[in-house]
Amino acid sequence: MDSSNSMLKTVIERIRGLLDDPDLEAKYNDDYLVRHIIQPAFATVTSRLNNSSTNAVMQRLSFPLTKNVADYQLPACVGEVLRLCVLDESGRAIQEAVPRGLFNLRGPNWKVEGNLISFLPFPPEDYAYMELWYIHSGDFSSVYVSTASASFTLDATKKIATINVATTPALGSFDRRPGAYVGQQLRLIPTTGVVEERLIDSWVYTSSNVWTATVRKAFVNATGNANLPAFEIAPESNEPLFEAVAAFGAMKMAGYRKISGEHFGIIQAQYRDAMKTLMDHYANIQMRMPKYFEKDTVDNQLTQPWRI
Repeated sequence: MDSSNSMLKTVIERIRGLLDDPDLEAKYNDDYLVRHIIQPAFATVTSRLNNSSTNAVMQRLSFPLTKNVADYQLPACVGEVLRLCVLDESGRAIQEAVPRGLFNLRGPNWKVEGNLISFLPFPPEDYAYMELWYIHSGDFSSVYVSTASASFTLDATKKIATINVATTPALGSFDRRPGAYVGQQLRLIPTTGVVEERLIDSWVYTSSNVWTATVRKAFVNATGNANLPAFEIAPESNEPLFEAVAAFGAMKMAGYRKISGEHFGIIQAQYRDAMKTLMDHYANIQMRMPKYFEKDTVDNQLTQPWRI
């Protein structure tokens, strides 16, 4: 298997290497590993990483509130809700809906209930320009498509990709939940030339079997579909991340394979080493603002004119 430039193929090879599992005539094929081993492993690693990371991808979503309407649908894969606010022309928060305790005399204001945000008391008026800020959970379906030219088209701006999800992926499956791929990487893998990956800003249903992925920054070298042989929607390229997901996946597979306790311990040690490296990197990547609890926030002041 040529794993160059593919996150999913790289992790598969490392899982098989850790378990001394053959590629040919394997009991569990590569697609099975992606669906049932790598995806839950990545969700677990991401959950642990988000507690340390200073550069978690934050998504801003238009989230208008309607007077006297209590419940609002959250997008797919919300890991942490950061705030509900109204911005001015320069991007500064001028109003904010701040949650309170369930038994607060004025009510909780808003709270997350499953995949809904529920307001009590109900919004007293319409808030047309409210935004929801959140961090992705990492709980999504990664996909690798080896017949990209049949299903992938990039528009003239090089920021909007139209993808036909009826195409059968080589690995994984398309996640058909709106917003599921927000914060992940769209990686274009040509036969030669530059491999480019861009952060996905929106994942929207267009029509039957057709979805649109919009990236934050335009691709540079890609043109149209340009006979593109492969593309991938997966986490960013990061060696410690690959290693942590592979080691965690191998530990999960260890239960299937019934390996020895000594062998399991070796894999577990590699997982711990990879997670330490990964957390050290992401906790310090924005070194001027390390991970800490801020004191100068709207939450530490009892009365503010911008609170809703």
